[in-house]
Amino acid sequence: MLELTVFFSGALVMVLEMVGARVLAPYVGTSAIVWTSLIGVVLACLALGAWAGGRMADRHLSRRGLALALAGAGLGCALTALCHSLVGQWVTEGIGNLYVAAVAAAVGIFALPAFFFGAISPYAIRLRIGSVDTAGATVGRLYALSTAGSILGTFLGGFVLISFFGSASILWGVSVCMMALSLCNAARGGKIRAALLALCLIGAVMNGMYGSWQEGRGGVRLVESPYNSIRVYEGMDWGEGGRAVRLMATDPGYSQSGMYLDDPAELYFQYTRFYALGPRFVPQARSVLMLGGGGYSVPKWILAGKSALAAPDEVRMTVVEIDPAMTETARRWFGLKDDARLTVEHEDARAFLNRQQGQYDLVFVDVFNSHYAVPFQMGTVEAARALRRAVAPGGALLMNVISAVNGEDGRLFQGIYGALSAAFEEVQVYCVSRPDRPDEVQNLMVVAFPEKREGTARETARAEEAGANADTGMAAMLATRLTGPLVFDTPPLTDDFAPVERYALMLLRQ
Repeated sequence: MLELTVFFSGALVMVLEMVGARVLAPYVGTSAIVWTSLIGVVLACLALGAWAGGRMADRHLSRRGLALALAGAGLGCALTALCHSLVGQWVTEGIGNLYVAAVAAAVGIFALPAFFFGAISPYAIRLRIGSVDTAGATVGRLYALSTAGSILGTFLGGFVLISFFGSASILWGVSVCMMALSLCNAARGGKIRAALLALCLIGAVMNGMYGSWQEGRGGVRLVESPYNSIRVYEGMDWGEGGRAVRLMATDPGYSQSGMYLDDPAELYFQYTRFYALGPRFVPQARSVLMLGGGGYSVPKWILAGKSALAAPDEVRMTVVEIDPAMTETARRWFGLKDDARLTVEHEDARAFLNRQQGQYDLVFVDVFNSHYAVPFQMGTVEAARALRRAVAPGGALLMNVISAVNGEDGRLFQGIYGALSAAFEEVQVYCVSRPDRPDEVQNLMVVAFPEKREGTARETARAEEAGANADTGMAAMLATRLTGPLVFDTPPLTDDFAPVERYALMLLRQ
């Protein structure tokens, strides 16, 4: 039984750690900073627990002691399932620094169960050692079993459990399993632990019922996947006369997609309306590639014929979205419908670019929509070359970037701009929110052309304004273009060196 206990404990602690990123995501995001904090805190608590478990085994060695350590881990997981939202909200509201907030959230949510998990292996090893002559073999065997269990738990958590169950349900499941292991290891004093096991089972059932009830009453819907923790909720846009909107969020405090309930194909966020520059520059486009689906706002807008494309019925659109759960969310809550003109590829955008051979008249990139996790691999020199190969002659690339233009807060944009400028003949920049203040963080629409456009910049601007005089919205967008020289000291991002986490810290001050 000791061997099985060590094996399953090793598996369950890795399930706990894998689901930890999903638990933290709504409060501090899913960046490398968060993963570093989670792994560091869990390892520190495991080490502290191992030290305490070894000392306890030397002083009071018994199977009941091991059972108590197992029960402690189970109870800790139950408390995590119950209280993680309270701790996460406190951290979000009270701590502004991401580094401190990520560590504090990991400590507050996972310290207790990780500590008791750490105490299990040394206690079990001490129970199993019968002779100094065989101590090495015993220690090696049990550590090997624990590691094998951890390998199983890693793949089970990352590939299976997160794909089919919510974070809270997984936490309750780990809690139930640990309480069951505790009962199996010592019958003495089992009534209390049996009662705790029953409470954990009730908690798991109630958690599922509460989720169904909350979804049924139209509250926040939570969809979790290996890639995202997606929250769907509704509100009112008072700037548009109180129109009802549905929003999607994957980061704390921000929404990544939105939809007017009375017109699902209308573009809601201001920055998405700047994708209209693509049809403006390439009105005869027939093939469109969009990297990053999100709520599928732009694809719906194009397929509904709301853009300025000359022949919308002839358009063929390919959307590359890494997360199938994002597409399913768009189908369920954001009005995405099957369309013969639409092809969806569930794949990483960079991996798609690396293998695809076709070219597109318009390429839209909207993968830089997270305030906490920037996919660096899409802003490097190597990515820019792949994007250039995907743009057909006479076509255009449009990329949304969240950054300032100038100064320290503009380093993310500057690195991406340098990469695109090395691959494309002409790159234009439009400030979505504050064109008069390019030193402020905002959405930037970067437009890149594979060929140099005819005429000087001034002549081109005049022609564009003349063509847009019947469309005040388009004229206003064209007027947000930065016309001065764009020369920066920040080197272009590369696959080898892309410190986007450091560059993107300015986003968290907004």
